[in-house]
Amino acid sequence: MKKLKMYLVVLLMVIVSVAGLGACSQDDTQEFTIGILSGAQIPAFELGVPGFESRLTELMEAAGNQVRFIYQNAGGDPAMSTTIANTFASQQVDLMFALGTSASQQALPVATNAEIPLVYGIITDPVGAGLVTEISTGSSSALPMETQVDLLEELLGGELNAENRVAFLYTTDEPNSVASLERLQGVAPEGTIVPFGIPANGLEQLTQLFINIAADLTIRGIYIPQDNQITGQIQMVQNLNRSQNPERRLPVVVADLPIVAGGAIASLSVDFAANGAAAADIAFDILINGAWPQTFYSPTAASLSLYINATEAEAIGFTIPDTLVERANKTY
Repeated sequence: MKKLKMYLVVLLMVIVSVAGLGACSQDDTQEFTIGILSGAQIPAFELGVPGFESRLTELMEAAGNQVRFIYQNAGGDPAMSTTIANTFASQQVDLMFALGTSASQQALPVATNAEIPLVYGIITDPVGAGLVTEISTGSSSALPMETQVDLLEELLGGELNAENRVAFLYTTDEPNSVASLERLQGVAPEGTIVPFGIPANGLEQLTQLFINIAADLTIRGIYIPQDNQITGQIQMVQNLNRSQNPERRLPVVVADLPIVAGGAIASLSVDFAANGAAAADIAFDILINGAWPQTFYSPTAASLSLYINATEAEAIGFTIPDTLVERANKTY
């Protein structure tokens, strides 16, 4: 009987010890809640979100922590972005991740008032958009514009000059597009990047723009920046490019990799999943290491991918240089 009592005492001590270890383990594990605000339903954001979630989950689990995500899409409505950000604040999320300039701008005052860190992703000009603050930082998708000039010149078979120019197709009141135009014009030979713009909700003006582009024989190609309105209508762009001057269909270069499959010729740009992952690295440093980055992440030439659409090139009768085809990360 004494032995039985002794066994029971020992067993009870083991159970208590294990329970205590379990409690300590639970105390050491932190769970974080992240509110994800996507500004619109576009391919870039749809790649950035899983890139962010996958990388942050990986980092958190490696550190012995847990993370859960609350995803909301504003559908291109700035007012809805504000509403979603306020909802995240009321839910006391640990951090907000916003994709796109407008959504990030709408979320910033909410995050500031609630003292919740805001990390943004897939933004061309975060400085110009006023998004680099004491409460917000993130990953830019602004391209090194010298790489875009190199791509255009290689694609067109010669240096940009007065007889070898490029039409820049953009939305005139889209800050990212305006910034991209200025940056590209700043590194290209003077007068070789020719603006052709439409206002927001002005897609009906695209036809006239393509008539004007087709009439200028010095224009040998078309460049489209990270412009949601234009790239969202890539098939319209494709059709107009084919129909306005059937004898001189132009190669279309885009700044968004996912758009190449829809009707462009080429893109040398940011992998948006990697851009989301870069934002996750920043979020992890803020939440776990208590470290605020000195600057936002911006891609370098070494981190860019090259996509080629050989099918579209054949359809418009354009020959893509072998040097580009051989370097392509993906070919359609």
